[in-house]
Order: sequence, then C-alpha cells, then structure tokens
Amino acid sequence: MTVDEKLFVEDNVDLPSGLFNKKMGSINIPPQLNSAKEWVLAKRETLRPWQEFGNYNKASKPANIAVITRRVSHNVAYYYTNYAFISTALVIYCIISSPLLLLAITVSGAACYLISTQKEGKTLKIGGHTFTPKDQATICACISLPLLFFASAGTVIFWVIGLTCSVVGVHATMMQLPNEDGTEFEMTESV
Repeated sequence: MTVDEKLFVEDNVDLPSGLFNKKMGSINIPPQLNSAKEWVLAKRETLRPWQEFGNYNKASKPANIAVITRRVSHNVAYYYTNYAFISTALVIYCIISSPLLLLAITVSGAACYLISTQKEGKTLKIGGHTFTPKDQATICACISLPLLFFASAGTVIFWVIGLTCSVVGVHATMMQLPNEDGTEFEMTESV
C-alpha cells in the first residue's frame, strides 16, 4: 500500500479501484490524454539543460549577417523545446496575472466542455425554444468572443508573441554554434 493509499484509508475515504498507479504512487491519466502524455514525454526528451541554455560564456556578438543566419537556424532547431517552454510560461503568467482573462477562459472552456460531452442528438429546451448542440456551440462562441475581447485576450496574445520573438531572436543570435571559433565552417567529406 502506497503512502497516498494509506492517507485515504486513514481518513476513512473509499478508494476508487484503479485510481492509483501501484508502481509510482501517482494518479493514473485517463486514456483520452495518453496521446498528450506521449507528446509531452517526447518533447521532454529534447529539452536542453537550462545550464547549457543560459551559459552566456558561449554568447558573443555575431560578426556578420551570414553568422547570424547560421546561428539562428541552428539554435532555433536545437533549443526549440526550451523556447516553447518559455512561451508557455509567459502565457500562463499572463492568464494568472489577469483575473478577468482567467475567468473568461474558465467560463468559455467549461461551456465548450459541457456542450462537447453531451450525447449525440441531445437538445436543450429553454423557454419553448429547442437548441441543438450546434446551436449551443454557436451561442457559446457568440458569448465567449466578446467576453475574451473585454478581457484583453488579443493584447495578451500579441504581447506574448512579441516578447517570445524578442527573447528567441536575441538568444538564438547571440549563442555561438558548437564548432564556432570565429572562422568559417570547414567542409569535410566522409566516406
């Protein structure tokens, strides 16, 4: 019995079968999220160490536009997951720091979730009017879009895009390539 299971038993709470993973002592992920879990695990494998990402001993001013082009193309591909992590952190910060935006996203998301989990063909009757799931989704969109507009979702999107492009551009431009010592790349032929 894991520590989590002991806590549930000690508190006299019924433990649903299959909720806990016996090996790790954590909550099992629903089968619908398995593809998301696999994607996150695959991206986690490509995450570069933050010490390497932030090692500014390897940063230098590029000599010319050709060096900038090579650095940006290499570093964006090499540090892609780190840049995505920074962008995600900025989005989360923006949502948490704006209570109205957090409320708008929560209400819109909950409404969309409730509409999507309805059984096929189930209608909603309000005041003599019958609304199909398609009508409900249209009404949800008509209410959510102005709500998100008043919560400044557009400002947040452009702020995150601008800051992400700036951070990625400066970092990718300044970080030297692994074989860069101020000279051009040597062309080698392997047989």
